Amino acid sequence: MRMLVPVLALFIAAAAVAQPSPQQPFFNVITLEASATADVPTDTLTVTLFTEEQGPDPGALATRVNARLEDALARAKKESKVEAHSGSYQTTPVYDRANQITGWRTRAEIILESRDFKAVAALAGALQPALKLGSMQFSLSRQAREAADASLLNEALAKFQERAAAIAKGLGFPGYQLGQINVRNEGPVHPQPIAYRMQAAAAEGGGAPVPVEGGKNSVTVFVSGSVVLGPAK
Repeated sequence: MRMLVPVLALFIAAAAVAQPSPQQPFFNVITLEASATADVPTDTLTVTLFTEEQGPDPGALATRVNARLEDALARAKKESKVEAHSGSYQTTPVYDRANQITGWRTRAEIILESRDFKAVAALAGALQPALKLGSMQFSLSRQAREAADASLLNEALAKFQERAAAIAKGLGFPGYQLGQINVRNEGPVHPQPIAYRMQAAAAEGGGAPVPVEGGKNSVTVFVSGSVVLGPAK
């Protein structure tokens, strides 16, 4: 039995050497990336209106702000082409130079959103001067973004294949086989604000529709991954 122990140990060691290592490097593998980009017209306009009151009694401020906000929401709900909902609502203290509270400020927002730019601009103008214009932002709807991604994906995949074939040919290989492929999208996540604010102009216009014109958002689809150079499959 004692003679079998070193023989068995030698057999186990030889078997371990004969097994391939799971971490052996891949040969003739390259990584590359291709992309496709398009400027897609924005199709959604979001307008933020607000009302603000300041005074010594926060309860009285809330009463006035709430009444104005409820009236604006009721008027906005009558416009079927525009979605309207409440935005942020804040009551904050007002301090003097001695850091003592001298009063309160209450601010409330209403958000208007629509794909019909003229409808939302007209409503925003009608709700002034009772409400003030805070900001205007253009963005892509989910449907527009998904349609752009689908179109760009085919273009990015074609560019990826062309690039892989060119590299294989340039290095003297007859073709390639696809390895791991990754796809990602890139574009504006948040709505893009208009570079200017129309608050003063709209207030002077006495409720005239706010002039708006949509722009474009850049959307990009990336295809990256690895290919194995060799006989095509």
